[in-house]
Amino acid sequence: MFLQAMKKWITGFAVIAMGITQLLTSQHVSADSLDNIRQQQEQKQGDISSLQREVGKALEETSALSEKIEGLNTEIAEKEETIQLKEVEISEQEELVEARLEQAGERLQALQKSEATNNIVVAILEAESITDLLNRAMVVIQLTDAGNQQIEEAQVEVETLADMQEQLVTQKESLKSDLELVSEQKSTYDGKIADLEKLVQTNKTQLTQLQDKEADEVAKIEAAREAARQESIKEAEALAAKEAKEQESVKEEAVVSTSSSDSEDKVVAAEVKAEPAKTEKPAEEKVESLNGKTIQVSATGYSTKQANLSTHTATGIDLRVNPRVIAVDPSVIPLGSTVEIPGKGTYIAGDTGSAIKGNKIDIHFSTVAEAYAWGRKNITIKILN
Repeated sequence: MFLQAMKKWITGFAVIAMGITQLLTSQHVSADSLDNIRQQQEQKQGDISSLQREVGKALEETSALSEKIEGLNTEIAEKEETIQLKEVEISEQEELVEARLEQAGERLQALQKSEATNNIVVAILEAESITDLLNRAMVVIQLTDAGNQQIEEAQVEVETLADMQEQLVTQKESLKSDLELVSEQKSTYDGKIADLEKLVQTNKTQLTQLQDKEADEVAKIEAAREAARQESIKEAEALAAKEAKEQESVKEEAVVSTSSSDSEDKVVAAEVKAEPAKTEKPAEEKVESLNGKTIQVSATGYSTKQANLSTHTATGIDLRVNPRVIAVDPSVIPLGSTVEIPGKGTYIAGDTGSAIKGNKIDIHFSTVAEAYAWGRKNITIKILN
């Protein structure tokens, strides 16, 4: 009887050990896959953070270039206004030269016809000495040369104004060349931002896929654990039934064995009611093209440094890495859009909020003081892409 009991327990232990071995083996394989998936997730998170830093830098550069373009446009407008003023001055000075030439001609004609001319000649001839003659002749020369000097001065002024106008035109053309170069640079950065945002979105999609794979692996582990337990239960039940037939003569031991087996089965069955985890894939949002559109909005300042505010946006942007983010109503401004804010530069629509409905936005600032200084304003923004 003792040997039979020993045989029963050894056989049962072997069955349970085999089941446990199968369970641990399947879990080990799945655990390796799960660790690998989680390492890939960490890598993707790092890639996304790095890309978001590059987006932040590109937005800073774009804002600086926008300010430079605005400054160049202002300078060009000022140069054009100055050129127009110089053109007016030149025209007025030319009219003055023509008027003086006309006056000089009329004066010469009058001198030729006037008796004063003869009087001047007589006055010179009546000089009492050579010195007196020279003095009287010098006076006549000065009187007749005064008009010529005024004409020459006016002509010089015309030439000076013309030179200034030419210099202004040259400066204006130089500013236009600078404007063209800076505009090309801004266009390049706009394209870079768009490419980076695509990469961020691609990495987020891949991260979601990895999260789905993680959920699948967890489900597989749970399913393998459940299968192994069920197999152990079945084998234990089969062993108990076989022993019951073989040990009919020893009813008491059979009852104890069956009762023990049933109890173990109930314990095992109670432990294996876990259901595979289910994950829901985030719905993809449709983004409507609104490039170049201007919108009037109510803009409020906020900062992640304020109490109880998260450092990450609804789209996963780390505001400590890329602070140039605004929160929007996606039905008005699509998430991921690049938006130009007057006086602030370029921001990315990367967050949402329950209170942000319709033409409302929240502008993120690096400090609480900047957010309070902004307060709330009605502004016109431009959706770049």
